[in-house]
Amino acid sequence: MSKMNFPEYQEHIGGLQAAADGQHRFFINIGTVTLSPLHHHDYAELSFFVEGTGTEHINGVTHRVEAGTASFLLPHHMHMLESDSGRTMSKYRCMFDLQLLFGEHEDPEFSRLVYGIGTTSPSFVQFGGAAAERMRQTLEQLHEEYALPDSPGRRHMIRLKLSEAMLLFIRAGGDTGKTSRECGPDETIKLSPLLQYVHLHYSDKLTLEDLAQKFHYSVPHISRSFKEHTGKRFHEYVRQLRMESAITMLLHTNMSVTDIAAAAGFDSFRTFARAFRETNGQTASEFRRTMRKAHST
Repeated sequence: MSKMNFPEYQEHIGGLQAAADGQHRFFINIGTVTLSPLHHHDYAELSFFVEGTGTEHINGVTHRVEAGTASFLLPHHMHMLESDSGRTMSKYRCMFDLQLLFGEHEDPEFSRLVYGIGTTSPSFVQFGGAAAERMRQTLEQLHEEYALPDSPGRRHMIRLKLSEAMLLFIRAGGDTGKTSRECGPDETIKLSPLLQYVHLHYSDKLTLEDLAQKFHYSVPHISRSFKEHTGKRFHEYVRQLRMESAITMLLHTNMSVTDIAAAAGFDSFRTFARAFRETNGQTASEFRRTMRKAHST
């Protein structure tokens, strides 16, 4: 597959923009795919493959795809998908705004588990046997509910089935759901809006002070909550998002290393170069050459 100049940004869900009434976006279908070039978007995506084989790349990590494979992407996780030669893959494709999943009354444990996908738990899992059938049935029920726009309580049912599918995915990925300690009543900060904002804006200049001003919490409160919910300090979490983005662009585009550093959100090339060497043990250019050589043999 030829390299792209830049990753494609996809704005719409199912060809539709946000609803005029302000409701959160949701779309599900069963479709086929042979090739999906490197892209990213501002919504989450859950896929469950039912037929075919191929390869998926998520934030620089490659995994095989077959019937029973599921993958989940947080907003702006960069990914691409290609089927094996002569094969077509079929999958459930579910795309949604994360706030639809969490609703008005956020469960801190649930948001921690969801936002940990790709960092503290894998972006893909392999279902088999009864577990695969349960996941398929859950998504089929979600698909059927989506096709009934006039059903009473439709959005609530969609949220329930979507939550079930996400928890099946998280459990299959091996996350026990345990936190370092229980949060007290003075720590009721809703982290999911903050995390969603970080995932949408990590490539911009982003500080704890920015979050404190926007969400009306103190800097120490946000900093402490970030560490407790994600296991990482705020700057570590943002740097990991930027590094994953940079690695994906190094592997799958022809962008210069300097352009990649800027596109990923690093404030200077020197900062990027130091962080990349600390994380990967070599320079970005060396990493790109090594990986391309490995894939050409």
